[in-house]
Amino acid sequence: MTVKGPVRGYHHGSLKVALVDAVEQVVRKRGVGHVSLRAVARQVGVTHAASAHHFENKAGLLTAFATQGYVQLAEAVLAAIEEAQPVDGPSVLEAVGRGYVRFALANPGRFEVMFRLDLLNADDPDFAVASDGAYSLLVSTVARCQSEGFLGTNDPEVVAVSAWSMVHGLAALWISGRLGGRISEEDPNRLADRVSRLYVDSVLRAAAH
Repeated sequence: MTVKGPVRGYHHGSLKVALVDAVEQVVRKRGVGHVSLRAVARQVGVTHAASAHHFENKAGLLTAFATQGYVQLAEAVLAAIEEAQPVDGPSVLEAVGRGYVRFALANPGRFEVMFRLDLLNADDPDFAVASDGAYSLLVSTVARCQSEGFLGTNDPEVVAVSAWSMVHGLAALWISGRLGGRISEEDPNRLADRVSRLYVDSVLRAAAH
């Protein structure tokens, strides 16, 4: 009896990474409803048994995919902040908004899955750490705005939630195509800049006067 080596040269760790990465390809081609252990195994070129060895079920696979997304989202936000060289809290918040929208537009499939808690194991420890870590960037930025006197009497939690809702809604609307033909701005990143600046000027800088 001949014992076959690892398919395509994958070793234990790299196959798991490849399977998670393959989720994005399946989502892009066919939609999240078509993601399965069998589908990603086929995408990677391994057997269903190989994918089942790493993930118990579809929820586990999608949770790993979403967890990776939150890590990448945090990286995108931090990159946007570094690029902006902000001088105060409101400037940081503008950059956070830009980074959020840029990530969503560059990764629409992953962005969708990250917020489909009905498909995920929301109590997974790694998922919780990654999602909380991304959210903490927003919370710490709002805290800085408050310490610098930009919140006035506004509740920090409400400021954070409204800022998040604004950029999340903008990203979702653009990805869905619902803004097409309704606005003159054709560059989503430029639109994100303008929307974030409007929020910061209207809510934060106005409160400081």
